[in-house]
Amino acid sequence: MKKWVAIAISLLLFSIPSYSNEIVVEKGESIQDAIDRAREGDIIFIDEGIYRENLIINKSISLVGRGNVTIDGCGKTAIKINADGVNIINIRFTNSSSEIIWMDGRNIISDCEIYRGKYGIVASSAVIRNVTIYGCGGGLYATENCIMEGNTIYKCGLGIELHGNNNLIKESEIHTCGIGVYVENSSSNIIEGNDIYRNNNNEGCIFLLNSSHNVIEDNNISYGAFGIRMVGSDENAIIANKIFRSRYGIKMEKCSKGEIKGNMLHGVRFGVTLENCRSIEIHYNDICGYMYSMDARYSTADASHNWWGGIAPGKMHIVLSRIKYYPWLIHPLYAHNENMEMEKKKEHETKGFSIPPMKKIVAKADDFDPLVDIKAGVKIIRARSIEKEGGLLKIFIEGKRKEYVIGGDTSPNYIIWQDVNDSKQNVDIEFVMGKERRRIIYDLATGSWYGDDQLGDENGYGHIVFRGAEIWFDVIYNDYDGDGLTYWEETNLYGTDPTINDDGKDYDNDGVPIEWEDKWGYNPFIYENHSMLDIDEDGLNNIEEYRMAKWLADPFRKDIFIEVDYMQGYRIFDESIQMLYDAFSRHNIMLRIFVDDEIPYKERVYYREARDFYWKYFLEENVSSWKHGIMRYVLLVAYGSSKRGGHVFVGWDNCDAILLACQYINDWRSGEARKVAYASLFMHEFGHMLGLFDDDFGGIDNESCNVPWKRGYWIYRNYKSCMNYRYAFQLVDYSDGSHGRNDFDDWSNIDLTFFKNSSYYS
Repeated sequence: MKKWVAIAISLLLFSIPSYSNEIVVEKGESIQDAIDRAREGDIIFIDEGIYRENLIINKSISLVGRGNVTIDGCGKTAIKINADGVNIINIRFTNSSSEIIWMDGRNIISDCEIYRGKYGIVASSAVIRNVTIYGCGGGLYATENCIMEGNTIYKCGLGIELHGNNNLIKESEIHTCGIGVYVENSSSNIIEGNDIYRNNNNEGCIFLLNSSHNVIEDNNISYGAFGIRMVGSDENAIIANKIFRSRYGIKMEKCSKGEIKGNMLHGVRFGVTLENCRSIEIHYNDICGYMYSMDARYSTADASHNWWGGIAPGKMHIVLSRIKYYPWLIHPLYAHNENMEMEKKKEHETKGFSIPPMKKIVAKADDFDPLVDIKAGVKIIRARSIEKEGGLLKIFIEGKRKEYVIGGDTSPNYIIWQDVNDSKQNVDIEFVMGKERRRIIYDLATGSWYGDDQLGDENGYGHIVFRGAEIWFDVIYNDYDGDGLTYWEETNLYGTDPTINDDGKDYDNDGVPIEWEDKWGYNPFIYENHSMLDIDEDGLNNIEEYRMAKWLADPFRKDIFIEVDYMQGYRIFDESIQMLYDAFSRHNIMLRIFVDDEIPYKERVYYREARDFYWKYFLEENVSSWKHGIMRYVLLVAYGSSKRGGHVFVGWDNCDAILLACQYINDWRSGEARKVAYASLFMHEFGHMLGLFDDDFGGIDNESCNVPWKRGYWIYRNYKSCMNYRYAFQLVDYSDGSHGRNDFDDWSNIDLTFFKNSSYYS
């Protein structure tokens, strides 16, 4: 069958006309103008440079790049081809909110580079050879009769998507994606001789949905949540693949008449998993699952003549199924590496960093601001009760008392003013709740403060935590021009005019304005490369911290910002959000969750649909969305790719999104327990977005921890973490590693930069 598919596709390919004219496009000239004046068969050579164009080709011509040629679509399709016989060679294409390259016709694209778009290539009846695609929501989207050979695809939500028949994927390398190869409603495709590896720990390598009569042969598949997974897909052949270091080797659900033959499955948690499958043929495979080699529920299969990891089949989990596995092989068919590490902890590197020093200046003045009668103000920006406590906050400015009641989570922007001595540099301010006191000294010369809260402290500048509440505040005075710069700074340090508002001005052209640099200790007249500064290692550089300043981002304290969209009936509870805030606040991390859109209901959301929701509702179909790389994204739906739980997923180029399946929670929990469960499972999936996976520690995502009659339930009982299935639904916390044997310190191993630089099974 494979030969006939390849021959059929090849017959569709064109022959270049016997004559051709050469056209040269020099830097600064228009490629489209050259296309418009070209004749059938002409070759257009493009000189090195960047060309910002949206090309349309409707004739049989060739585009050939000479040197480094980049075509920038500026947010739109870079090149659209409506013809047969087009050749595209040695060109970079980039920057589209839809597809970067769209091809309808018998065409060839080779030796090109495609990056930064919703889709890299959308094609039918094309040959795509030796192409590199990365940083796309979908790398290569093929409908029918495409040959994809020798390509390298990485850092994409879905590496290659097949949505049609008679396609060939051959000898390609696909890694660091969400799903390596995604096949939906497609038949008679061949996936052969590829290396597919290190894709998202919660997604996987090859996924088939409602697709039949496909062949998956002779691939090296490793490091994914699943090696090969099929749902509702019949009569597919899985032949002679090497599958290792995946949670599931081969998983089939609601499939019939499939063939699994001559494969090696080694170092996997589950070898072959069948759920509601019929008449599956499984022969001459090496299947060595270290939890179960065969896990079958409500299924029938002939699984004779396989090596099951020993002279007698072991680790067989058969529930209400008819599985024939006699006779079996007593020797392996393939050489195995028995010394393979089953668990490898990632080393978490903590980089050194420095915080600009506090501006402690001894200044003398008869009047620190002769333009005004100085009033010092404490502005309460946000006040939040912890674990529903709250209470009365007393604020003393130079001994004068004011009060504020903290309850719930509010953003009052309430300012308490007090007249102060205009000739005294330091203003004494005290915050009191119950018996707890926090004292700071506000400096009228520099506008900064120090004491029990100061620049660079572990829980943030302008942030004070009590047992029952926390507040975010600013200290200001009524400066004449209202730009937040003190009179003393403007006249003695910066040389600016204290009667003219400098707010928003970026005098050193480094991307952040004077008032932000002044507050955080940078010199606003000396250029700093703020786009490269991430001192607190939370994944946000200083320009991004500035962008999120109105939501209290602090460049020296770890901050997390999440947008949540939800289907009707699955909106997260405000109480659940506060539980999450409590957990992260205890570790000096500020978490902010923004509940946004209600999205259309769909009972089951698979990987492609999750990716599409991400682009439509999070990025709003904009490849230049400011949210990308600053915010994370969460989808609350009825059911995901399985009936229970959820998973992190790659919507674009990194693991910055979660799908949480909520109907299972609603079925099993009610009242307060449901609110806890929403928070616990949200935090579990978010832990994956922070880089916590089963290859870090054996108690993470371990199915044997679910119930008391399984070993893992007792082996990992000291692992008090929502990442442990034993405590999911009930615990809103990660472990700190202090609970004894077989515990793990989640908090010390989380990586807040993971959502911008995701790697898997490292």
